[in-house]
Amino acid sequence: MKYSNKIIATLGIAAVLLSTGCKKYLDVNVDPDRPLLASPGPVLAGAQVTGAYTLGGADFSLVTGILTGQVTGADRQFGNYEKYQLVADNFNNPWSSLYQGTLINYQELLHTASAKKYFLLGGITKLMTAYTVLTMTDVWGDIPYTDAFKGLEGQYKSKYDKQEDLYKTIDGLITSAIADLNNPVPGVNPGTYDVVYGGSASKWIKFANSLRLRLLIHQTKKDAAGTAAKVIAAAAAPGGLITASADDAAVYFLDDESRANPLYQFNTQREGYAEYNDTYLTTTMEAAGDTRLDEYLGGFYDSPNSSVLMITSYEVEFILAEAYVRAGDLVNGKLHYENAVKASFAKVGAAIGNYLTTAGSFDAAANKLNLVLSQKYVAMYLQAEAYTDWRRTGIPALTSKVTGKEIPRRLPYPQSEISYNSENVPGGLTINSKVWWDQ
Repeated sequence: MKYSNKIIATLGIAAVLLSTGCKKYLDVNVDPDRPLLASPGPVLAGAQVTGAYTLGGADFSLVTGILTGQVTGADRQFGNYEKYQLVADNFNNPWSSLYQGTLINYQELLHTASAKKYFLLGGITKLMTAYTVLTMTDVWGDIPYTDAFKGLEGQYKSKYDKQEDLYKTIDGLITSAIADLNNPVPGVNPGTYDVVYGGSASKWIKFANSLRLRLLIHQTKKDAAGTAAKVIAAAAAPGGLITASADDAAVYFLDDESRANPLYQFNTQREGYAEYNDTYLTTTMEAAGDTRLDEYLGGFYDSPNSSVLMITSYEVEFILAEAYVRAGDLVNGKLHYENAVKASFAKVGAAIGNYLTTAGSFDAAANKLNLVLSQKYVAMYLQAEAYTDWRRTGIPALTSKVTGKEIPRRLPYPQSEISYNSENVPGGLTINSKVWWDQ
Protein backbone atom coordinates (compact mmCIF):
# COMPACT_ATOMS: atom_id res chain seq x y z
CA MET A 1 0.00 0.00 0.00
CA LYS A 2 1.40 3.37 -1.01
CA TYR A 3 -0.12 5.60 1.67
CA SER A 4 3.17 7.52 1.82
CA ASN A 5 6.80 7.04 1.07
CA LYS A 6 7.89 10.62 1.59
CA ILE A 7 9.99 9.73 4.58
CA ILE A 8 12.51 7.95 2.39
CA ALA A 9 12.71 10.82 -0.06
CA THR A 10 13.09 13.26 2.80
CA LEU A 11 16.14 11.42 4.00
CA GLY A 12 17.58 11.82 0.53
CA ILE A 13 18.42 8.14 0.27
CA ALA A 14 17.73 6.26 -2.92
CA ALA A 15 17.24 2.53 -2.87
CA VAL A 16 20.01 0.60 -4.49
CA LEU A 17 18.10 -0.99 -7.31
CA LEU A 18 20.87 -3.08 -8.84
CA SER A 19 21.02 -6.59 -7.50
CA THR A 20 24.25 -7.87 -6.02
CA GLY A 21 26.25 -11.06 -6.14
CA CYS A 22 26.75 -13.00 -2.92
CA LYS A 23 28.68 -16.24 -2.62
CA LYS A 24 26.93 -17.15 0.63
CA TYR A 25 25.58 -15.30 3.62
CA LEU A 26 28.81 -15.42 5.61
CA ASP A 27 31.27 -14.87 2.78
CA VAL A 28 30.39 -11.94 0.55
CA ASN A 29 31.87 -12.17 -2.92
CA VAL A 30 33.90 -8.99 -3.43
CA ASP A 31 33.91 -8.08 -7.13
CA PRO A 32 37.00 -5.90 -7.77
CA ASP A 33 35.27 -4.28 -10.75
CA ARG A 34 32.20 -3.32 -8.79
CA PRO A 35 32.17 0.08 -7.06
CA LEU A 36 31.92 0.21 -3.30
CA LEU A 37 29.67 2.54 -1.38
CA ALA A 38 31.53 5.79 -0.73
CA SER A 39 29.12 6.70 2.09
CA PRO A 40 27.56 3.56 3.58
CA GLY A 41 25.99 5.41 6.52
CA PRO A 42 23.08 7.00 4.62
CA VAL A 43 22.37 3.70 2.87
CA LEU A 44 22.12 1.94 6.24
CA ALA A 45 19.78 4.59 7.60
CA GLY A 46 17.61 4.43 4.50
CA ALA A 47 17.31 0.65 4.63
CA GLN A 48 16.50 0.64 8.34
CA VAL A 49 13.81 3.28 7.94
CA THR A 50 12.32 1.67 4.83
CA GLY A 51 12.16 -1.69 6.57
CA ALA A 52 10.57 -0.24 9.71
CA TYR A 53 8.12 1.81 7.67
CA THR A 54 7.01 -1.32 5.82
CA LEU A 55 7.00 -3.86 8.65
CA GLY A 56 5.46 -1.38 11.09
CA GLY A 57 2.88 -0.09 8.64
CA ALA A 58 -0.56 -1.12 7.50
CA ASP A 59 0.49 -4.00 5.26
CA PHE A 60 2.04 -5.91 8.14
CA SER A 61 0.96 -4.67 11.55
CA LEU A 62 -2.66 -3.93 10.62
CA VAL A 63 -3.20 -6.96 8.40
CA THR A 64 -1.84 -9.34 11.04
CA GLY A 65 -3.74 -7.33 13.66
CA ILE A 66 -6.97 -7.96 11.77
CA LEU A 67 -6.23 -11.69 11.61
CA THR A 68 -5.57 -11.84 15.37
CA GLY A 69 -8.53 -9.74 16.50
CA GLN A 70 -6.50 -6.71 17.54
CA VAL A 71 -7.92 -4.53 14.76
CA THR A 72 -11.11 -4.42 12.69
CA GLY A 73 -10.87 -3.90 8.95
CA ALA A 74 -13.66 -1.50 8.00
CA ASP A 75 -13.30 -0.08 4.50
CA ARG A 76 -11.80 -0.73 1.05
CA GLN A 77 -9.30 -3.58 1.00
CA PHE A 78 -9.16 -3.55 4.79
CA GLY A 79 -12.86 -4.36 4.84
CA ASN A 80 -11.98 -7.28 2.59
CA TYR A 81 -9.21 -8.36 4.95
CA GLU A 82 -11.83 -8.51 7.70
CA LYS A 83 -13.61 -11.08 5.52
CA TYR A 84 -10.30 -12.93 5.00
CA GLN A 85 -10.20 -11.88 1.35
CA LEU A 86 -6.43 -11.56 1.03
CA VAL A 87 -5.53 -11.16 -2.64
CA ALA A 88 -2.13 -11.17 -4.31
CA ASP A 89 -2.41 -7.66 -5.76
CA ASN A 90 -2.54 -6.11 -2.30
CA PHE A 91 0.92 -7.36 -1.35
CA ASN A 92 3.03 -6.16 -4.28
CA ASN A 93 4.17 -3.00 -2.51
CA PRO A 94 5.42 -4.45 0.80
CA TRP A 95 7.24 -7.23 -1.06
CA SER A 96 8.90 -4.74 -3.40
CA SER A 97 9.77 -2.37 -0.58
CA LEU A 98 11.44 -5.08 1.47
CA TYR A 99 13.47 -6.49 -1.42
CA GLN A 100 14.26 -3.36 -3.46
CA GLY A 101 14.34 -0.79 -0.68
CA THR A 102 15.71 -2.84 2.19
CA LEU A 103 17.38 -6.19 1.52
CA ILE A 104 19.19 -5.10 -1.65
CA ASN A 105 20.66 -2.16 0.24
CA TYR A 106 21.81 -4.51 2.98
CA GLN A 107 23.55 -6.63 0.34
CA GLU A 108 25.36 -3.54 -0.96
CA LEU A 109 26.41 -2.70 2.58
CA LEU A 110 27.71 -6.23 3.16
CA HIS A 111 29.71 -6.01 -0.06
CA THR A 112 31.35 -2.77 1.08
CA ALA A 113 31.81 -3.94 4.68
CA SER A 114 33.53 -7.11 3.51
CA ALA A 115 35.85 -5.30 1.09
CA LYS A 116 36.84 -2.57 3.55
CA LYS A 117 36.81 -4.73 6.69
CA TYR A 118 34.09 -2.66 8.34
CA PHE A 119 33.22 -5.32 10.88
CA LEU A 120 30.83 -3.22 12.96
CA LEU A 121 28.88 -2.20 9.89
CA GLY A 122 28.89 -5.79 8.66
CA GLY A 123 27.57 -7.10 11.97
CA ILE A 124 24.77 -4.55 12.08
CA THR A 125 23.82 -5.26 8.49
CA LYS A 126 23.76 -9.03 8.97
CA LEU A 127 21.41 -8.61 11.92
CA MET A 128 19.12 -6.26 10.03
CA THR A 129 19.07 -8.78 7.19
CA ALA A 130 18.30 -11.61 9.60
CA TYR A 131 15.51 -9.63 11.26
CA THR A 132 13.92 -8.66 7.94
CA VAL A 133 14.11 -12.13 6.39
CA LEU A 134 12.73 -13.73 9.57
CA THR A 135 9.74 -11.39 9.63
CA MET A 136 9.06 -12.02 5.95
CA THR A 137 9.35 -15.79 6.04
CA ASP A 138 7.09 -15.97 9.08
CA VAL A 139 4.17 -14.49 7.14
CA TRP A 140 4.93 -15.92 3.68
CA GLY A 141 6.78 -19.18 4.33
CA ASP A 142 9.28 -19.98 1.56
CA ILE A 143 10.73 -16.80 0.01
CA PRO A 144 13.68 -15.95 -2.27
CA TYR A 145 16.99 -15.32 -0.54
CA THR A 146 19.95 -17.31 -1.85
CA ASP A 147 19.29 -16.28 -5.47
CA ALA A 148 17.50 -13.02 -4.75
CA PHE A 149 20.45 -10.69 -5.33
CA LYS A 150 22.10 -11.97 -8.50
CA GLY A 151 20.96 -9.41 -11.03
CA LEU A 152 24.53 -8.43 -11.91
CA GLU A 153 25.16 -12.06 -12.79
CA GLY A 154 22.25 -11.98 -15.22
CA GLN A 155 19.93 -13.98 -13.00
CA TYR A 156 16.68 -12.06 -12.68
CA LYS A 157 14.33 -14.78 -11.49
CA SER A 158 14.96 -16.19 -8.05
CA LYS A 159 14.25 -19.61 -6.65
CA TYR A 160 12.50 -19.78 -3.31
CA ASP A 161 14.39 -20.97 -0.23
CA LYS A 162 12.55 -23.41 2.04
CA GLN A 163 11.60 -21.84 5.35
CA GLU A 164 13.42 -24.56 7.27
CA ASP A 165 16.60 -23.67 5.37
CA LEU A 166 16.01 -19.96 5.92
CA TYR A 167 15.86 -20.53 9.66
CA LYS A 168 19.30 -22.12 9.48
CA THR A 169 20.55 -19.24 7.34
CA ILE A 170 19.20 -16.69 9.82
CA ASP A 171 20.86 -18.50 12.71
CA GLY A 172 24.12 -18.40 10.75
CA LEU A 173 23.75 -14.68 10.12
CA ILE A 174 23.28 -14.09 13.84
CA THR A 175 26.39 -16.12 14.70
CA SER A 176 28.48 -14.36 12.08
CA ALA A 177 27.19 -10.94 13.14
CA ILE A 178 28.18 -11.52 16.76
CA ALA A 179 31.70 -12.43 15.65
CA ASP A 180 31.88 -9.22 13.62
CA LEU A 181 30.58 -7.11 16.50
CA ASN A 182 33.22 -8.57 18.81
CA ASN A 183 36.07 -7.84 16.38
CA PRO A 184 38.69 -5.68 18.14
CA VAL A 185 39.19 -3.64 14.96
CA PRO A 186 35.60 -2.68 14.12
CA GLY A 187 36.30 -0.29 11.27
CA VAL A 188 34.09 2.68 10.50
CA ASN A 189 31.28 3.37 12.97
CA PRO A 190 28.01 4.44 11.30
CA GLY A 191 27.11 6.51 14.36
CA THR A 192 23.77 8.25 14.05
CA TYR A 193 23.25 6.73 10.61
CA ASP A 194 22.45 3.59 12.58
CA VAL A 195 18.97 4.79 13.53
CA VAL A 196 18.37 1.84 15.86
CA TYR A 197 21.37 1.86 18.23
CA GLY A 198 23.67 4.64 17.07
CA GLY A 199 26.50 2.23 16.27
CA SER A 200 26.62 0.59 19.73
CA ALA A 201 28.17 -2.87 19.30
CA SER A 202 27.13 -3.96 22.81
CA LYS A 203 23.48 -3.17 22.16
CA TRP A 204 23.57 -4.96 18.83
CA ILE A 205 24.97 -8.06 20.53
CA LYS A 206 22.00 -7.99 22.92
CA PHE A 207 19.76 -7.66 19.89
CA ALA A 208 21.47 -10.66 18.26
CA ASN A 209 21.02 -12.87 21.31
CA SER A 210 17.40 -11.77 21.67
CA LEU A 211 16.63 -12.35 18.00
CA ARG A 212 17.94 -15.88 18.38
CA LEU A 213 15.46 -16.46 21.22
CA ARG A 214 12.64 -15.35 18.92
CA LEU A 215 13.93 -17.65 16.17
CA LEU A 216 14.01 -20.58 18.58
CA ILE A 217 10.65 -20.06 20.30
CA HIS A 218 8.91 -20.09 16.92
CA GLN A 219 9.75 -23.79 16.66
CA THR A 220 7.72 -25.08 19.62
CA LYS A 221 5.41 -27.09 17.35
CA LYS A 222 8.41 -29.01 16.06
CA ASP A 223 9.81 -29.87 19.50
CA ALA A 224 8.27 -28.10 22.49
CA ALA A 225 10.57 -29.48 25.20
CA GLY A 226 13.70 -29.27 23.09
CA THR A 227 12.90 -25.72 22.03
CA ALA A 228 12.40 -24.63 25.63
CA ALA A 229 15.77 -26.08 26.59
CA LYS A 230 17.46 -24.36 23.66
CA VAL A 231 15.93 -21.00 24.59
CA ILE A 232 17.07 -21.29 28.20
CA ALA A 233 20.58 -22.23 27.11
CA ALA A 234 20.75 -19.45 24.51
CA ALA A 235 19.67 -16.89 27.11
CA ALA A 236 23.05 -17.32 28.81
CA ALA A 237 24.99 -16.18 25.73
CA PRO A 238 27.82 -13.68 26.31
CA GLY A 239 26.75 -10.09 25.87
CA GLY A 240 23.33 -10.57 27.41
CA LEU A 241 19.81 -9.90 26.21
CA ILE A 242 17.46 -6.98 25.78
CA THR A 243 16.10 -6.85 29.34
CA ALA A 244 15.73 -3.09 29.81
CA SER A 245 13.57 -0.62 27.94
CA ALA A 246 16.65 1.47 27.19
CA ASP A 247 17.92 -1.40 25.02
CA ASP A 248 14.69 -1.93 23.08
CA ALA A 249 15.29 -2.07 19.34
CA ALA A 250 13.13 0.50 17.56
CA VAL A 251 13.11 2.98 14.72
CA TYR A 252 11.88 6.41 15.76
CA PHE A 253 9.89 8.68 13.50
CA LEU A 254 9.41 12.44 13.59
CA ASP A 255 6.60 14.83 14.45
CA ASP A 256 6.38 15.89 10.84
CA GLU A 257 3.70 14.98 8.30
CA SER A 258 6.22 13.73 5.74
CA ARG A 259 8.42 11.84 8.20
CA ALA A 260 5.83 10.54 10.63
CA ASN A 261 5.10 7.07 11.95
CA PRO A 262 3.58 4.82 9.23
CA LEU A 263 0.40 4.04 11.18
CA TYR A 264 -0.12 7.72 11.89
CA GLN A 265 0.19 8.43 8.18
CA PHE A 266 -2.17 5.58 7.34
CA ASN A 267 -4.83 6.58 9.87
CA THR A 268 -4.62 10.20 8.76
CA GLN A 269 -4.67 9.55 5.03
CA ARG A 270 -7.01 6.52 5.11
CA GLU A 271 -9.33 7.47 7.95
CA GLY A 272 -11.96 4.82 8.58
CA TYR A 273 -10.16 2.00 6.80
CA ALA A 274 -9.33 0.35 10.14
CA GLU A 275 -11.02 0.58 13.53
CA TYR A 276 -9.44 -0.11 16.88
CA ASN A 277 -12.40 -0.25 19.31
CA ASP A 278 -14.67 -3.20 20.02
CA THR A 279 -12.19 -5.87 19.01
CA TYR A 280 -11.37 -9.17 20.68
CA LEU A 281 -8.33 -7.47 22.19
CA THR A 282 -10.11 -4.41 23.57
CA THR A 283 -12.95 -6.52 24.97
CA THR A 284 -10.41 -8.73 26.74
CA MET A 285 -8.54 -5.75 28.15
CA GLU A 286 -11.70 -3.98 29.31
CA ALA A 287 -12.85 -7.10 31.16
CA ALA A 288 -9.49 -7.25 32.93
CA GLY A 289 -9.47 -3.55 33.84
CA ASP A 290 -6.24 -3.23 31.89
CA THR A 291 -5.02 0.38 32.01
CA ARG A 292 -2.82 -0.12 28.95
CA LEU A 293 -5.92 0.10 26.79
CA ASP A 294 -6.17 3.88 27.19
CA GLU A 295 -2.58 4.20 25.99
CA TYR A 296 -3.09 1.77 23.11
CA LEU A 297 -6.06 3.77 21.84
CA GLY A 298 -4.62 7.09 22.89
CA GLY A 299 -1.84 7.36 20.35
CA PHE A 300 1.15 5.54 21.83
CA TYR A 301 1.54 3.48 18.67
CA ASP A 302 0.24 5.87 16.03
CA SER A 303 1.29 9.38 16.95
CA PRO A 304 3.53 11.18 14.42
CA ASN A 305 6.67 10.49 16.46
CA SER A 306 5.75 6.99 17.63
CA SER A 307 8.46 4.40 17.14
CA VAL A 308 8.18 1.12 15.28
CA LEU A 309 9.24 -1.56 17.74
CA MET A 310 11.48 -4.40 16.57
CA ILE A 311 12.36 -6.36 19.72
CA THR A 312 11.56 -5.22 23.26
CA SER A 313 12.52 -6.24 26.76
CA TYR A 314 8.98 -7.41 27.46
CA GLU A 315 9.01 -9.70 24.43
CA VAL A 316 12.28 -11.25 25.59
CA GLU A 317 10.90 -11.74 29.11
CA PHE A 318 7.76 -13.39 27.72
CA ILE A 319 9.88 -15.75 25.62
CA LEU A 320 11.86 -16.73 28.70
CA ALA A 321 8.68 -17.12 30.76
CA GLU A 322 7.23 -19.46 28.14
CA ALA A 323 10.42 -21.50 27.95
CA TYR A 324 10.68 -21.94 31.71
CA VAL A 325 7.00 -22.86 32.06
CA ARG A 326 7.36 -25.43 29.30
CA ALA A 327 10.43 -26.78 31.10
CA GLY A 328 8.47 -27.10 34.35
CA ASP A 329 10.44 -24.41 36.19
CA LEU A 330 7.57 -22.31 37.52
CA VAL A 331 9.78 -20.22 39.80
CA ASN A 332 11.72 -18.75 36.90
CA GLY A 333 8.60 -18.83 34.76
CA LYS A 334 6.82 -16.55 37.23
CA LEU A 335 9.86 -14.28 37.57
CA HIS A 336 10.15 -13.64 33.84
CA TYR A 337 6.39 -13.45 33.36
CA GLU A 338 6.03 -10.71 35.95
CA ASN A 339 9.08 -8.91 34.53
CA ALA A 340 7.38 -9.01 31.13
CA VAL A 341 4.06 -7.63 32.30
CA LYS A 342 5.73 -4.87 34.32
CA ALA A 343 7.88 -3.89 31.34
CA SER A 344 4.84 -3.81 29.04
CA PHE A 345 2.91 -1.48 31.34
CA ALA A 346 5.97 0.72 31.81
CA LYS A 347 6.63 0.90 28.07
CA VAL A 348 3.31 2.61 27.38
CA GLY A 349 3.27 4.59 30.62
CA ALA A 350 0.30 2.79 32.19
CA ALA A 351 -0.16 2.22 35.93
CA ILE A 352 0.03 -1.48 36.72
CA GLY A 353 -1.74 -1.25 40.09
CA ASN A 354 -2.73 -4.68 41.40
CA TYR A 355 -2.87 -6.29 37.96
CA LEU A 356 -0.38 -9.02 38.87
CA THR A 357 -2.53 -10.16 41.79
CA THR A 358 -5.86 -9.97 39.95
CA ALA A 359 -6.40 -10.51 36.22
CA GLY A 360 -2.72 -11.15 35.59
CA SER A 361 -1.99 -13.35 38.59
CA PHE A 362 0.48 -16.12 37.83
CA ASP A 363 -0.24 -18.03 41.02
CA ALA A 364 -4.00 -18.05 40.43
CA ALA A 365 -3.75 -19.28 36.84
CA ALA A 366 -4.66 -22.93 36.39
CA ASN A 367 -2.94 -23.00 33.01
CA LYS A 368 0.33 -21.10 33.33
CA LEU A 369 1.28 -21.41 29.66
CA ASN A 370 -2.09 -20.04 28.58
CA LEU A 371 -1.65 -17.09 30.93
CA VAL A 372 1.85 -16.29 29.67
CA LEU A 373 0.86 -16.40 26.01
CA SER A 374 -2.46 -14.60 26.52
CA GLN A 375 -0.65 -11.78 28.28
CA LYS A 376 2.01 -11.73 25.59
CA TYR A 377 -0.75 -11.35 23.00
CA VAL A 378 -2.00 -8.25 24.81
CA ALA A 379 1.51 -6.81 25.13
CA MET A 380 2.43 -7.41 21.47
CA TYR A 381 -0.21 -4.99 20.20
CA LEU A 382 0.12 -4.14 16.50
CA GLN A 383 3.19 -6.35 16.16
CA ALA A 384 3.18 -9.21 13.66
CA GLU A 385 4.75 -11.46 16.28
CA ALA A 386 1.29 -11.88 17.87
CA TYR A 387 0.15 -13.57 14.64
CA THR A 388 3.11 -15.94 14.76
CA ASP A 389 2.45 -16.81 18.41
CA TRP A 390 -1.21 -17.56 17.74
CA ARG A 391 -0.40 -19.85 14.82
CA ARG A 392 2.20 -21.86 16.72
CA THR A 393 0.24 -22.14 20.01
CA GLY A 394 -3.45 -21.51 19.36
CA ILE A 395 -3.36 -18.91 22.16
CA PRO A 396 -5.52 -16.93 22.54
CA ALA A 397 -8.44 -19.09 21.45
CA LEU A 398 -9.53 -16.92 18.54
CA THR A 399 -12.64 -17.74 16.54
CA SER A 400 -13.10 -16.96 12.88
CA LYS A 401 -14.78 -13.67 12.05
CA VAL A 402 -16.34 -15.24 8.96
CA THR A 403 -18.77 -18.14 9.06
CA GLY A 404 -17.43 -21.07 7.09
CA LYS A 405 -13.91 -19.68 6.80
CA GLU A 406 -10.77 -20.39 8.78
CA ILE A 407 -8.45 -17.66 10.00
CA PRO A 408 -5.69 -17.45 7.36
CA ARG A 409 -2.36 -19.02 8.29
CA ARG A 410 -0.16 -17.03 5.89
CA LEU A 411 -0.20 -14.10 3.47
CA PRO A 412 -0.49 -14.68 -0.28
CA TYR A 413 2.51 -14.22 -2.51
CA PRO A 414 2.31 -10.91 -4.42
CA GLN A 415 0.91 -10.75 -7.92
CA SER A 416 4.23 -9.41 -9.18
CA GLU A 417 5.87 -12.74 -8.30
CA ILE A 418 3.04 -14.77 -9.77
CA SER A 419 3.24 -12.79 -13.01
CA TYR A 420 7.01 -12.53 -13.48
CA ASN A 421 8.50 -15.40 -11.47
CA SER A 422 5.76 -17.99 -11.76
CA GLU A 423 8.14 -20.88 -12.43
CA ASN A 424 9.68 -20.41 -8.98
CA VAL A 425 6.67 -19.44 -6.85
CA PRO A 426 5.66 -22.48 -4.75
CA GLY A 427 2.47 -24.00 -6.11
CA GLY A 428 -0.56 -25.51 -4.45
CA LEU A 429 -0.64 -23.05 -1.56
CA THR A 430 -3.55 -21.04 -0.22
CA ILE A 431 -3.82 -18.55 2.63
CA ASN A 432 -4.85 -21.52 4.78
CA SER A 433 -1.65 -23.46 4.06
CA LYS A 434 0.65 -23.70 7.06
CA VAL A 435 4.26 -22.54 7.01
CA TRP A 436 6.99 -24.99 8.03
CA TRP A 437 7.07 -24.26 11.77
CA ASP A 438 3.24 -24.28 11.93
CA GLN A 439 3.01 -27.90 10.79
